[in-house]
Amino acid sequence: MKISAKQYAQGLLELSAGKSKDEIKELIARFTTFLYRRQDFNKAHAIISELENLYDQEAGLIKAELVSAHSLPETVKKKIGDYLARRADIAKVELKEELDENLIGGFILRYNGLVIDGSIKNNLLKFKKQLSN
Repeated sequence: MKISAKQYAQGLLELSAGKSKDEIKELIARFTTFLYRRQDFNKAHAIISELENLYDQEAGLIKAELVSAHSLPETVKKKIGDYLARRADIAKVELKEELDENLIGGFILRYNGLVIDGSIKNNLLKFKKQLSN
């Protein structure tokens, strides 16, 4: 039976609950050996990423990526962060801003594998598709 990176991460997080730093080091060493024996070591990066997401969720944090054509004012970023916090029912949002000059305007918001595309470029492409139909 194939085990997904998310399942491995959930198991590792559950096993590490309440453990000391030394016990966690030993657990990770045994887990690494276990992955190697199951020939799933290639999933290590994905497992770490999933583990970070699970840890952040437990801590009430979402890490999101905000892509826009120009740097957005702090008030706009705060409104986007507040919206995301309400939508995901999370206490804290950490926004990483990225600029993409190919966007005409608007923004793209990525978090937890989801994408909210509010870019003008995307809206124009949708409009073009509707016109061609």
